[in-house]
Amino acid sequence: MTVPQLCIRYTLQLGAVSLPKTANPEHMRSNAEGNFEISEADMDALRGLRDVDYGEHSAFPVYSGK
Repeated sequence: MTVPQLCIRYTLQLGAVSLPKTANPEHMRSNAEGNFEISEADMDALRGLRDVDYGEHSAFPVYSGK
């Protein structure tokens, strides 16, 4: 399992639509190989993650939660 596969599976299990972006055909194939399920305990742990203050880099939306 790769990080992109985990992220895609997480959003799908939340009931959201996941729109991964890549122009690389190999990455597209890899992203589509998400034939696993995240356990409920792990989903709870992921849902429980909190924003982290990255100081001057917190303006970047991925890290700031904005």
